[in-house]
Amino acid sequence: MSIQLFLFLSILNLPLQLFAQKQPTIVKNGVPQFSIVLSVKPTDAEAYAAVLLQSTFKKIAGCEMKILKTDKPNVQRAIYINSSSFPINLNKHFTAEFETKKLQLKEDAFLISSQEDNILILSGGKKGAIYGVVHLLEKYLGCRMYAPNVELIPKKTTITLPVLCELDKPVNTIRIVNGDLTQKHEDYRNWNRLNDHNEEFAKGYYVHTFNRLVPWETYFEKHPEYFALMGNKRIIDQLCLTNPDVFELTINKLKEEMAIQPDRKLWSVSQGDNFSYCQCNQCAKIIAEEGSAAGPIVHFVNRVAAQFPEKMISTLAYQYSRKAPKKIKPADNVQIMLCTIELNRSRAIENDSLSVSFLKDITDWGKISKNIYLWDYTVNFSHHISPFPNLHTLQKNIQFFTKNKVNAHFQQTNASLGHEFSELKTYLIARLLWNPSINVDSVMTDFLNGYYGPAGVYIQQYITQLTNEIQKTGEWLDIYGHPVAHAKTFLSNENIIQYNQYFDTAEKSVKKDTQLLQRVKLCRLPIQYAMMEIGKSDMFGSRGFYNENKEKFILKPVMQQMIEDFYTVSKHSEVKNVNEAGLSPLEYYQATKRFIDVQVEGNYAFRKRANATPMPSIKYSQADLSVLTNGVQGANDFKAHWLGWEAQDFELVLDLQTAKPYQSIQVSSLYDPKSWIMHPKSVTCLVSEDGISYRLIETQTIDGEQRKENLTHHFLFDKSLGSFRYVKLDIKGTQKLFNWHPSAGGGSWVFIDEIVVR
Repeated sequence: MSIQLFLFLSILNLPLQLFAQKQPTIVKNGVPQFSIVLSVKPTDAEAYAAVLLQSTFKKIAGCEMKILKTDKPNVQRAIYINSSSFPINLNKHFTAEFETKKLQLKEDAFLISSQEDNILILSGGKKGAIYGVVHLLEKYLGCRMYAPNVELIPKKTTITLPVLCELDKPVNTIRIVNGDLTQKHEDYRNWNRLNDHNEEFAKGYYVHTFNRLVPWETYFEKHPEYFALMGNKRIIDQLCLTNPDVFELTINKLKEEMAIQPDRKLWSVSQGDNFSYCQCNQCAKIIAEEGSAAGPIVHFVNRVAAQFPEKMISTLAYQYSRKAPKKIKPADNVQIMLCTIELNRSRAIENDSLSVSFLKDITDWGKISKNIYLWDYTVNFSHHISPFPNLHTLQKNIQFFTKNKVNAHFQQTNASLGHEFSELKTYLIARLLWNPSINVDSVMTDFLNGYYGPAGVYIQQYITQLTNEIQKTGEWLDIYGHPVAHAKTFLSNENIIQYNQYFDTAEKSVKKDTQLLQRVKLCRLPIQYAMMEIGKSDMFGSRGFYNENKEKFILKPVMQQMIEDFYTVSKHSEVKNVNEAGLSPLEYYQATKRFIDVQVEGNYAFRKRANATPMPSIKYSQADLSVLTNGVQGANDFKAHWLGWEAQDFELVLDLQTAKPYQSIQVSSLYDPKSWIMHPKSVTCLVSEDGISYRLIETQTIDGEQRKENLTHHFLFDKSLGSFRYVKLDIKGTQKLFNWHPSAGGGSWVFIDEIVVR
């Protein structure tokens, strides 16, 4: 070796021995040259890693490598998969360097090292062995798992690896991307180095656990003082955290549960999913002193944590409790689960002026907590299958969280088949959670080309334009937002035309490959969904479903076909839902078909004037009463073509302008319990010729607790109507949510649409 090369390698701090070793050939001409070695009692992760390596080598080279178990690690030409404490006889020339890296091993980390005729994959604990094998397969053999049933395995009859001494460890200790893709597919989760919250937290104790610890169903009637005081009334929504009995009940319940699950370290003691919190004198005093409703929570949880010093007690900093307290600090064994639910998704949080309050909150929590678990939202809950251009924010946000002492993540992506870019987002976020400094462009290109084949380049063009369009405006991108909100910006007609051109070309490029073509069609669903939703809001306009010609309404063939295509692709790919409420593609298809079945011809209520007492909420359809008689029936989304009333009864009066005999009157209601929407308890129909004196037609009721109802309910009155001009509908709501509901006792909503008179 020349002196120049010696100096060069010294500057790079590379061990000269690596260059002296021969590259190990694992498989030669389809014949295994190495075996896989485990200890006699390997961990579950080590055993899994060995089988994963064995099965993947078989897919690559067509041969099966032996798996051996021994307590005497003297097997030569072997790949050892072991914990860092396994007594392997190391080559003395590598001991110093190897031991230096070995000391850096921690949970989920791994060290891959060539030792003459052996290769070592050492784990720092948990799943480090699995991740070491995945790293070897991905980086050096080009293997990929893009989706649960989509893998890339290059074929080789000879497998030679470079000489290695490589350490890798995760930046975040918990890495969760929520959704069916990860929760239901262990292999996929492991290839992406992700966790499942069911693996990390005690069963039943992940989040929103106050009612599990002190259930109102058991205690509220006899002990209302255990629960939150709001105004002058005790309510079941939250606990009173300064009540000593609540503390004792919580401790006793946790002791019982921990005896059942002694191996679980993480336990949630956290607020319910609502905006209520106790304001009794004792709680209010702490809130005032701490300057935050998080004050009583942290005081309470610290006391709980002190009873269980070997456990980690997790609690929420969520909505009303997001602001950090001024004085008290979370105990060392308290985890703060900080949530970003209120934020805009079109810009990186750190650079968004609308996120200033969160910037302060995460900074303040970082000053007082050693354990911040970040709950982020990268999904549109109301419209899973709709364009949601936030890919450009993912890396910046995760880097920002890491910089602010976050070391654990729950990325609520709700990744499931059919949801907008579920596979890509999961793949990308998983790698960012392991290493926030990856080259995102490179990872995305690798995925798009691998998953979509020749169509990947066109889907990349679509992503680029979609991203550019939202970056032009920086508009608010809401996790409950409707596509109509963006109909003049990134979902404008001009942009939609261009997006469809990308997908037309993408489909043509893979038309001979049925699998790739189906993936491209699945990727196209969000554009079709947006077009249909925007079309519903512009039913008789240029982007709507109908052309109007001489008072005749003609359904556009292209829109009619789109509904069919959307459902066909969804059914073929087994798409389960289109929103968080669980609306299935079939239900969406049926609701959309109902929606476009306009009630115009023969409908005497069409475009007639209606009045309401009291008026509906301005939040929905702008309280525009013409929605009730515009001929368009509300579909699945309460934010479009529905009018809503919260916790109150109301009355609707319709003037048909002409008194004469009519045959039927119909009005419809919506059911969406996750959004606190129930069907009316009853609807009473009355009619009048003069608008003063009314006669009763009928009262129709929905009995029971409405645990499971149809999405829409039609109240049809068609018996002995006689002659009339005015219709009055007296509508009684449930007022409160039923006891079975997670927010039992909260005010319920009634949503009403289309009045049809024939």
